[in-house]
Amino acid sequence: MEYRMERYKNCERFNEQYESICRFLLEAEKLEYNEHFHWGRFEWMHGHSYLDEDKLTSIAMFRDESGAIVGLTTYDTGYDDRMYLIHTTSDRALLERMVDTVLEGESGGAVIKANAKDAALCRILQEKGFVKKNRCACVLSLDLFEPLEYSLPDAYTMSPQGFAADPWQYQLVIHRGFDNEGIPDKWDDEILKRIPHADEDLKTFAISNGGYCAHCGLWYTTGGTAYVEPVATVPEHRRRGLAKAAVYEACSRAKARGAKRATVISDQEFYFRIGFTLSSEVYDWEKN
Repeated sequence: MEYRMERYKNCERFNEQYESICRFLLEAEKLEYNEHFHWGRFEWMHGHSYLDEDKLTSIAMFRDESGAIVGLTTYDTGYDDRMYLIHTTSDRALLERMVDTVLEGESGGAVIKANAKDAALCRILQEKGFVKKNRCACVLSLDLFEPLEYSLPDAYTMSPQGFAADPWQYQLVIHRGFDNEGIPDKWDDEILKRIPHADEDLKTFAISNGGYCAHCGLWYTTGGTAYVEPVATVPEHRRRGLAKAAVYEACSRAKARGAKRATVISDQEFYFRIGFTLSSEVYDWEKN
């Protein structure tokens, strides 16, 4: 099988290739060794204010002889977080081509982030002189077959479906919920409007006296897996069950649409306490 490599064009966030990549990632999520790079992660990256836009052309797609995308090499938001290799076939010729493409793009050493379940890729990395280093990420999974029950203190309510979030309060709960200080620069509303699969009904907020106290963002369209953004709670409202409630409400909405499980990239004890379990680990493989 011959494979054709194609670069992401024009350093443009949502270009004409974007939807094809999302469809590929939706298919790729069915393979457990790809579970660390859900399509929602790719979309979150493209809508993020910290995206290194000038590096978008480093993203490479690999197409088979029919023209279908079967492989992707990409970074995540900041170019320092690179490279991830996602593939729907473990054909040696494809994986070697993908690894070689990464090496050709690096003037010094190279780092490839591989899921420990990706035996074929890990084998090729070892053969090409890469050395397995530190664990860089954990994928946790929550089974959605069981009811997700939560309660809120009397002073709080959960945002309903159809809720129109205030953009500034939405930004502030994320900013403060991740322990950032000061006042953030406002997000670019034009970029946010262009995010193609963002679903406001899958964003949940715990609210008190009109203020947003906790938030969970979730990405889901179809398929078996919903992707959870790390939950955020502003400091003065922590330890009141708000984070659990926000996660459970978002996951329940995805479950109602057909999701069978939810994943999050985290190793925080909080997620284990509310029912998530370790599904896979991702490691840095380095070559000097």
